[in-house]
Amino acid sequence: MKNKCILLDCVDDVVLFEKDTYKISRLRELLIQQFIKKWRQEIRTYKTQLTNDSVGSLFANISAGDESIPFSEVKLNAVKDCQVLKADGRGWQKGKLEIQIFIYPNINERNNLVIEFYPYEPI
Repeated sequence: MKNKCILLDCVDDVVLFEKDTYKISRLRELLIQQFIKKWRQEIRTYKTQLTNDSVGSLFANISAGDESIPFSEVKLNAVKDCQVLKADGRGWQKGKLEIQIFIYPNINERNNLVIEFYPYEPI
């Protein structure tokens, strides 16, 4: 992904995958819903006892022997081929979509979801 990255933060931009098409606003909503749903299912499946019902609370401190290592950020990353139709009217562009989920277990920062597009052809 060497081409220039385009941050997809306009809710009216459209993403086309192999079978489905979404506005960015709907894609963000579905990704967040699925992430939360899967996380909660895993908690129930393994009957994990957490005082804080968040993915970050599991990774706030990781032990290495007798050492406790605090983590300030957990990042999940996915890349998928797609086409994007920007609201600015440039037409469909082929490329890769990068989806990043940032979880902050040790600080009072809001978790974040970022969607970036890397076109195959330079803009």
